[in-house]
Formats: sequence, C-alpha cells, structure tokens
Amino acid sequence: MKKLAFFSTSLGVAEGVVEPQSLPKSEAEATTAQPNWFPIGLGIGAIMLGCLFFGIFQIFVVGHHTLGNTKEVPWNIFIVNYAFAISSIGLSYIASFGIVLGLKQFDPIARRALFLAILIIIAGAANVILDARQPLNAMFMMLTPHLTSPMGVVALSINLYLVLIIAELYLLIKRGHHDPLVKVVAVAAFLTAVVVHSYHGAIFGLADARDFWQGPYYPIYFLLSALFASSAIIILVTVLTYKVTGKQISEKLRSTLEVVGKMLVYLLAIGLFFLYWKTKTGYYFGKPETDLLIQQGQFALNFWMVEVFMGYLLPIAIIVWARFKDLNKMALAALFVLIGLYIGRYDFIILGQLVPYLGFTPFDSELGGSMAAYATYIPTATEIVTTIGLLGVVWTGYILGIKYLPLSDEEK
Repeated sequence: MKKLAFFSTSLGVAEGVVEPQSLPKSEAEATTAQPNWFPIGLGIGAIMLGCLFFGIFQIFVVGHHTLGNTKEVPWNIFIVNYAFAISSIGLSYIASFGIVLGLKQFDPIARRALFLAILIIIAGAANVILDARQPLNAMFMMLTPHLTSPMGVVALSINLYLVLIIAELYLLIKRGHHDPLVKVVAVAAFLTAVVVHSYHGAIFGLADARDFWQGPYYPIYFLLSALFASSAIIILVTVLTYKVTGKQISEKLRSTLEVVGKMLVYLLAIGLFFLYWKTKTGYYFGKPETDLLIQQGQFALNFWMVEVFMGYLLPIAIIVWARFKDLNKMALAALFVLIGLYIGRYDFIILGQLVPYLGFTPFDSELGGSMAAYATYIPTATEIVTTIGLLGVVWTGYILGIKYLPLSDEEK
C-alpha cells in the first residue's frame, strides 16, 4: 500500500501527493528516505516473540511453579503488566476527543491511538491468561458473568471494548472522521472504556481485606492515570515512529502533539495531588504498607526515585523546559512517565499483598510458616522473559501496522 504525504500547513499545498521536485532537496530527501527499518524491526520482534514461546513452554509444560507467586502473594508480575496495559485504554479517549467531543486537533492521532490500544489490550489480556492455571476456564466469565463482581464486569466490558475499538478503527480508515456511524461506535467505545477503568479501580478499592488497596477514590484515579499514560504513549510512539521511518512530522501533527504535551503536564500535576493524599492518608493511619513504601528498602527507592521523581516531577520539568515545542524532549519525558507508572503499579499491587490481611498472620502459624513479618516476592526468570515476549506482541504488531496500515490522516 502506497502511503501519501500531507504537508498542508508547513508547505502551503493541498492534501494529496507531493511531487519530490516541489520540495527543497534536503527536505525531499528527509521525507522520501526509506531506512531499512522494517526487516530490522521484524527481526527484533521475532526475538521477543521467541521469548514468549519459551515462557509459554515453561508455564504450561514445565509447570506453574516456574512463576514467583505463592499462596501469600497470589498475584505476580503478570497482573502488574495487565494493570499497566489497562491504562492504554485511555488511548481511545484521546482518539474520541475529535470524533465525540468535536476537538478536531486530535484527529491526526486518532487512528494510531486506536491501533495501539488494540495491541496493548490484547497483550494485557494475554498476561491474565498466562497467569491462570486453567486459562480455558476464562470462557465461563463470559458465559456466566457475575455483574456484582468488579472483576466480572471488567472481564465482560473489556471484551466489548476491544470489539468496539476494532470496529471504530476500521470505520475510521474506511469512512473518515465525519461519518455518523463512526461517531456512534466511538461514543459506545468511550462509555465502555469508562466502565472498564472505573470497575478496574473498584477491584482494588473495594478490597476491604487489603488495607493498602481499599479506598473509594481508586476508580477515579485509574481513569486519571489512563489519560496521562495514554498521552505519554502517543507522544513517545509517534515521535519514534517518524524518526525511525525517516518521515517528517507535519505542522498539523506537531501542533496536535504539543496540545497532548500540555494536557500531559496538567494530568501529571493532578495525579501527583492524588498520590500525595493517598500516601499521606496511609501514613497518618499507620498502614504498614505505607511505611514500607516511603521509608524502608527497595520499595522506598522505587517510590521516591522512580514513581515520584522520574514518573511525575522530572517529566513535568522537562516538558515545561521544552516549552511544549521540542518533541524530542517531550518524548523523553513521556518515556519517564511510563517507567514511573509501571513501577508505581508494581509497588501498588505487590506491596499490597506482602502484609497479612485483616490481622491474620499466616507467616508465623504452626503449619510451617516462615515466621516472617511480611511475605516476599521476587519475579522469576520465566516471568521476566515472558513479559519481554508479551511486549514483543505489541512491538511486532505495531511494526506491521506502520508498514501496511494508514495510521494517520497523512496516509491514505
């Protein structure tokens, strides 16, 4: 499929094919350059997918004991990956800003955002399947859903969401932004995404037995974190895509990314406000998880240096320093946001399981407990390799997408 370039603002020409001779020589070379990125990208993807097949073999052939979860810590790094992937659902919000809310400056990134959301959700759901001892039993969550259970609502709504955004992307490519059917599907996907995020937060917020998780604000916080995570994803991926493929970012797309950058700063500031009061409340009430998080050992280092500094403060400083204009600096800030968010999810999910719940102390029981005050968890090599493989699903899918699909309005 031949992709056409669009230089309406920067070159002052109409949309369509731009003849090379109409461009300055240096700009034409930058635009038409075709680096050997595709086979290299596929090669990297093949290596990553090989890691996935190795992990599947380890889990389902060698045995589930190759994973690091225990009866005290039943959720491992796969659940962390899933919780992080859920944040990508915010990409559909960004895609819908133009279609549903009429904010047309977001139209240039709508297709790419939807395609990334599809890939990340598929990889995220695969984490849950790999963590399950009997993954085929997952079908019963669809056939006999329990709508009083937040996890049951998430399982049902996330599948509906996936179908809707696939349909939205297809219609967007075939019919464009102004088709009435596209708007209907976009509204449905937007509302379904709200259900997914709010109930995903409720899985933790309603867990009264786990004091570190319990709280009424988590459905709202997960919605917020989805927005700033998705803003970071679309900035980082778009800038890297244009650099790797040798294309130039049009003024229209650049303007869109600048708007997303401003939105990211405001969202991070609000997220930092939420994080402050969550931590302050836990410290005030003497929650042992909060004490571990902010004062002791590995988790304190994760919290202060990675989640707070790298995930919030440093990106805000970099983007403001770039004056929302330097896309390279904004992409670096976006990378830091994603690293900070992932470590934050890791601390939240793993640390929430290390303290005995509701006063029970199974670690020093007469049944052979370790006499430890807290449980322990370390990701195994199988979990790490499999995580790399699942990232390879997103990587390989996106490499194929930018090669064969028109993922922006500039590609017809």
